[in-house]
Parts: sequence; structure tokens; C-alpha cells
Amino acid sequence: MKNGKLNISPGLPLPDISRIQESFGMVAPHGERMVSRFYDVLFDKFPEFQTFFPQSHLSQQYAAFLNGLRTLILHMENPQELRSTLVQLGKRHQRYGIKNKHYPPVVYALLHVLTELGEGRIDGKTYDAWENFLHLMRAIMLESHSLEVLPDKDRNGKSLIAVAGSNTKRILLIDDDHQLLDLYQSYLELEGYLCSQVSDVAWAFTHIQMSHYDLVLTDFQMPVMNGIQLRRNLEYVGNGCCPPFVLVTGSLNQEIRRQALESGFEAVLKKPHDLTELGSLIGKVLKKSMGFQGNVQNM
Repeated sequence: MKNGKLNISPGLPLPDISRIQESFGMVAPHGERMVSRFYDVLFDKFPEFQTFFPQSHLSQQYAAFLNGLRTLILHMENPQELRSTLVQLGKRHQRYGIKNKHYPPVVYALLHVLTELGEGRIDGKTYDAWENFLHLMRAIMLESHSLEVLPDKDRNGKSLIAVAGSNTKRILLIDDDHQLLDLYQSYLELEGYLCSQVSDVAWAFTHIQMSHYDLVLTDFQMPVMNGIQLRRNLEYVGNGCCPPFVLVTGSLNQEIRRQALESGFEAVLKKPHDLTELGSLIGKVLKKSMGFQGNVQNM
């Protein structure tokens, strides 16, 4: 670190690229078995997916899925090519009727099969690398999706009827507490936002550089660096450009609040808090913000 700033390379974290490529190399020789098992798990746990894949076309789908996965892994070291491929893939899946809700089951099924066929050789760090990679894929593929149909009303009776082509606000959630991330994401997506979550600081940089977000919600206390240091480094990487940030912390004091606001945070929220309080705060920050398109145009 020089002058308090990290030297951050664009794209995916290099150690995780190696983990993913090496683990895929272990199962790739059994590609047909892997893909067949993937669809078995997907259809067994989530039978609604069978409507997207008629039995008469399954063999073609197997080949397309395997070739697509190989292409993505091949492009991992080239963020521009990877992003371009994922954007086109997202548009294609949108035409097929794939929605936001369909992505988590696919992530579950693929992680399940990789772990199963890895026969104990997929360690915790490799599993996390795959999970983070798949979450990044989802984030980029969903960029072109319009607001999806939500329940008619939220918990407060507010209308949530979707408007075709409207701009869904995108939020990046950063915390090393996986359960809290899941809770935040579930609530905020019910409120009509599209959320991505990361528990690893290096992948937070990747998301900001390779996708775009209207707001970032980050914890304060995390491994490697705290939330304030994270924002400072993201601003440094983005040459002064940064999406709006909200800090959430269980150890809030006047000094942390002062540092956060002086570092460019829009707001600070103390844990524990009500989810409705979080939602209200995010709404206020987004209302006064024009959003942030990230650095994807410069990649």
C-alpha cells in the first residue's frame, strides 16, 4: 500500500481466477456428466425450470451450457471480454423469460455439482471464489433487465406495480456477515431494488469496476480494511468517481461518524436497526442522487 492506497488491478482477484480455473480443470474432463448432473439437480430442486428446457432440446442445451461456461472461464483474465460476453448472455436470457428470481437456483445447482464432482478437492476458498464469480455474473447479466413484476403492495401498503422499462435501482451490499447480507437482500428486493452481495473486499472492487450501482451499503468492521478505507480506495481507483455510500456499523461513535461523512458517505446507520429504517434511509439517499455508472465504459 502506497500513501494509504491499494494498488488494485482491474477485473477479478487473481488468486480466485487461479482457484476457479484449476477446479474447473478437474471436472472439465467429465463435462457431459457435470452438465447432466447440473440439470438433474436443478429440475429436482426447482421443477419450474423444466418449462424453459424441453426434453427434446436437452442434449443441445447441455452442449451450449458447457461451451458457455468454458468461454466465461477462458475470459476471466480479460475483464472487458468477460463483461461483454456476460452482457450479451444476459440479454439472451431475458428474451427467454429468465428473471432475477431464476438466478439463485442456478447458482445453487452449479455450486452443488462442482462440490460433488470435486470429490473433496474443492476447499472453502475455492468454493467462495466460485460463489463470488457467479454473483458477479448475475450482476452483469441483469443490467439490461427492466423492473420485474413485484407483489402489488409492500408491507406498508405502498403500490409496487412494475412499470415496463423503468430503471431498477441497483445496490451493492458489502459485509462479512453472510446471514445479514441475505436478510438485507431479501428485504430490499421485496422493496423493488436489485441487489448484489459480497463478503470479500477484493470482490467489492471487482463489482464496482465491472458493473454499475446506484448505491453501496457497507459494513464498517471487516477483514483487510474497514468500510471507510474501502470507499477511499474505490474513489482512488475510480479517479474521484464513486457511487453514493451508506455506512452501517455496530460500533458507531462520533469519530467514526465524522470520518465517514468527511470521506464522502451520504449517511451512517447504527446496528441494530429496523429494516424499515434501512429502507427509508436508502430511499432518501437515492432520491437525491443521480446514480453512478461506474468505470465500465473505460474498461
